[in-house]
Amino acid sequence: MTKEKRSRKRRLTRADRIFLSLAILLLIASGGMIGYASLMSWTPLPEVGGDGSTVVGIDEEIKNDADNEEKVVNFLIVGIDYTETDSSAGLNRGKLTDVIMVASFNMQDNKVAIIQIPRDTYIGSEYPTGKINAVYNNANAGGINNLARVIYDRFRIPIDHYITITMDGFMNAIDAIDGIEINVTESFTLEGVTFRPGVQTLNGYQTSKFVRERHSRQGGDIGRMQAQQQVLSAIFKKFTSLSTSDITALVPTLLSEVTTDMTVKNILDIGLEALALSAEDITFHIVPGESCYVNGYSVWTVHKEILADVLNTYFRPFDDPVPAEELNIIEVQNSVDYYDDLTTGVDDYIE
Repeated sequence: MTKEKRSRKRRLTRADRIFLSLAILLLIASGGMIGYASLMSWTPLPEVGGDGSTVVGIDEEIKNDADNEEKVVNFLIVGIDYTETDSSAGLNRGKLTDVIMVASFNMQDNKVAIIQIPRDTYIGSEYPTGKINAVYNNANAGGINNLARVIYDRFRIPIDHYITITMDGFMNAIDAIDGIEINVTESFTLEGVTFRPGVQTLNGYQTSKFVRERHSRQGGDIGRMQAQQQVLSAIFKKFTSLSTSDITALVPTLLSEVTTDMTVKNILDIGLEALALSAEDITFHIVPGESCYVNGYSVWTVHKEILADVLNTYFRPFDDPVPAEELNIIEVQNSVDYYDDLTTGVDDYIE
């Protein structure tokens, strides 16, 4: 449920504000070696489509229209586990989209809203399991662009850009900043890693287990997504304490692990707009709904009326509201309201 917001206003600290500035300076400095023009047109590794083709960018027809493109930008952010075998755990893994979220940056009001889409969200019988995490790795209609299309079609959220990171990349990034501080509230063991309650610093490998666990968490997969919120907030907090040398060490790691359709210029343009953000300007939302069974599969079915309210309030700041009946997604059942109010903020996790 929604936590009571603190009255204390946490404004962007000096460390917050210099982070992007330092990154910009580092990139421009490196441009002196490879050429400023080429730097500005450089794009990190793109994604590969379901048919094996390179995905250059999101299809224009599902992006924000010309009236809104200067006011708001929406990012599809996907965490993918490409690891075929986790030798430390003795497990085989495929291309699992364990994290699916859309971050909407309202540049006019300096607000960021992030909606997390449970990986078991039921999207219909077009995919074998009916779940949204079956889209990316689908042999016939997979890949990041098709996932963006499905989200646009079901949720009526325009998608302007994508960012993906592998689980290996996630672990490397956490290690590059010497771990993150997490207040663990539940005891559990996952794949040989044991967690006990208390504030502790987790390395990349430990953090990967922390965000994966759902069976021992209250709320199951919802509890796991709340853990993801906690980790993202901890990363935000850690960045505010990084030194110049820390940032310098981190940049190559991130660039080698992330795939995106954005150029460095895109990133810098948006980054400059983000300088005015504070912790209280960033909110997390989880698609409201409940668990049920469809065709023998455990799925997450949305509660359309509540979902429509969330999307209209936080993700359509400059568009007319879209009523629930116009969301192209099936509501299988609506019998409990435990997870109908799952709005939190970064400042709920930062002391």
